[in-house]
Amino acid sequence: MHLLFLGLLAVIIFGPQRLPEIGRSIGNSMREFKDSVSGITDIQDAVHGINEVRSAATPSNLAGAFVPGVKDMQETVAATKSLANPLAADESAAPVAGSSPNS
Repeated sequence: MHLLFLGLLAVIIFGPQRLPEIGRSIGNSMREFKDSVSGITDIQDAVHGINEVRSAATPSNLAGAFVPGVKDMQETVAATKSLANPLAADESAAPVAGSSPNS
């Protein structure tokens, strides 16, 4: 009986159009609070940052950034490979399922 009275009071005060919006905002607030208390978002952000650093810190990228001439050489080799075998760039981007690189 009390819940019915509170629901009727909420409809009278806020109106039927605003109740779904209020419910969504309360739900989002509760979810954010739960995530911040449990620390899940902090761990996910840390793992995402580590993965970004790993992908950016490959030996080729580091050599191209810090050793003079390496970046030019990498671009020249890539251009030469694409001229020698124009399908190699397409094959390396999307390998065929079930095929091995040695076959």
